[in-house]
Amino acid sequence: MNARKIDLCVGAATVLAGILALVYLIPAYIDEGFGFGLSPRGFPYVCAAAITALGALLVLLRLRPAPGGDRPSPIDARALRRLAGVLLVLVLTLALMEWAGFIVSGAVTVAILMWLMGERRWLPLVATSLGWTLFLWVLFDRILATPLP
Repeated sequence: MNARKIDLCVGAATVLAGILALVYLIPAYIDEGFGFGLSPRGFPYVCAAAITALGALLVLLRLRPAPGGDRPSPIDARALRRLAGVLLVLVLTLALMEWAGFIVSGAVTVAILMWLMGERRWLPLVATSLGWTLFLWVLFDRILATPLP
């Protein structure tokens, strides 16, 4: 696959994800606020709109072939498979978070991602995954009083 086709696919997927966030995810999962001040939806809307616009710009810029011809993709099939695997882990993390909560899903996710990056020693896997997950839970849930899923 050449670079132009990959850019078109990534741009289109980015636009679709941005539209999904703007139309469904933000209104469904972010509270409207109390009616005064900046809405909690404000920043997510700005970010989702910017990401959608940048995805559309990428598609528009890559619709025409490049003047010097198409160059081969800098990303090989192995890297794309690894990316798809990481995205699958993140989607499964969201499902696990709904079922088991932040601490379990966070620790499992960090351990799996470390394993995918090549870490095979069990002590660093366990210590890092549990340590960072508990640190973030204490910071947000206990110190900042911001509930985590």
